[in-house]
Amino acid sequence: MSTRRKFTEYEKRIVYANGGGKCSICGKPVSFNRMTIDHKVPLAYGGTNYIDNLQLACLSCNQMKGSMDMEEFIDKVQQLYKRYKWMKIRNIFARRNA
Repeated sequence: MSTRRKFTEYEKRIVYANGGGKCSICGKPVSFNRMTIDHKVPLAYGGTNYIDNLQLACLSCNQMKGSMDMEEFIDKVQQLYKRYKWMKIRNIFARRNA
């Protein structure tokens, strides 16, 4: 397993350019000064610090994703969305029946 390390300015610029200045997770624009670098395959799962395993991410997406891989993260978001949607529907019916 690789260890977390600080990326050089050059590496950051490559990741930023590869991402087109947009978060690879949510697609929103991210300024260079506020960017974070996310590991596509987390270090905890045997990922590396090589450029091809790095992607541009906004801070909130990177924090939410944590050490999950993208597949796990997408599954989690879908579960949360379904639960939120169900709770919203349930609340609508509860208000109508009150």
